[in-house]
Amino acid sequence: MSQPMSYNIKCKNEDFQVMEVPLMPSLASKKPPLFTYFWLQKSGFTTFDILDCIKSFFKLKFEDIASQGLKDEDAITEQLISVKKILSERDITAFNKKYGAGNKYFRIKYITGYGREPVKERMLHGNSFRIVVRNMKNNVANNLLNYLSSHRHHHFINYYDNQRFGMPGGPYNTHLIGEAIVKRDWKVVCDHIKITNSIPPDFLTKLKNTTDYKKVFKTISPKKVSFFVSAYNSFLWDNQTSSLVKKSTKSKKHWFKNVGHLYLPAEQPFQCPHTFEVDGYEFMREKFLAKRQVYNRNVVVATIIYTHDLENDELHGNKKKLTISFFLPPGSYATMVIKQIFERINH
Repeated sequence: MSQPMSYNIKCKNEDFQVMEVPLMPSLASKKPPLFTYFWLQKSGFTTFDILDCIKSFFKLKFEDIASQGLKDEDAITEQLISVKKILSERDITAFNKKYGAGNKYFRIKYITGYGREPVKERMLHGNSFRIVVRNMKNNVANNLLNYLSSHRHHHFINYYDNQRFGMPGGPYNTHLIGEAIVKRDWKVVCDHIKITNSIPPDFLTKLKNTTDYKKVFKTISPKKVSFFVSAYNSFLWDNQTSSLVKKSTKSKKHWFKNVGHLYLPAEQPFQCPHTFEVDGYEFMREKFLAKRQVYNRNVVVATIIYTHDLENDELHGNKKKLTISFFLPPGSYATMVIKQIFERINH
């Protein structure tokens, strides 16, 4: 079993910067456009948070707003958004005036263009990361720097990390909400929703006045409902993939907080199937239920990691910090990559 890892990430949002690399939509040239595409920067909010605010501010419907990926709240992230409305610079200025100031903010950086179609979920090339690893003793920091400097090309098991299962501070129960949706147990769904940190303002009021839990739950954004089902799929993926790694490689079991026990290859390099099919579920918005769906995903992800200056950590006395940069394909978790790096160094 692994020992606690002697480092910290996400000590402040500036330490974890994510830049989406989107699949750009076709821009309108002849036909009148229907959609505005814009580049949005945020800190301290989830993508769901900002989509709800965009909906309210521009008086849109849920289906009128789209993003290609979901970004963490405890980071500074940038991504492409589409809205079914032609926005002007005046609209952008008004929006940014309301939401763009303070330590927690989101702002529209610029309009990318206009077109006839919304951006599509999960249709992106990936994400670029710039991450500060802090609170390391000198020997730990030097071991990390030396390891990354001598190993630029890396391969990792493509596990989902804890942010897939909850928000910072917990509870980590999004997969349990998804499981209850799959089982159509709407009371359990609402019970789990009530203890999360993202309850719609009028959700509790509606629950007090009805026993039709499904009806109340249907007032939540369909995108968020789909996310809950996807979180359950992620839980299934992690566990089934862990069994595959155990079967296919010489491996060791490791404990990942708010995720569980997962197997990692004990040797580098390792041989493992590159893709894997998992039994999961797909949420059908029209029927508001989940159906069985087999889906496949890369078991192993590859990346090149670059290191920047090793420096004194101003947030932790007598400790070091190291900034690293890398790119990952959609759906891969930078935090899990860092955890696996430290597991290799420690063992």
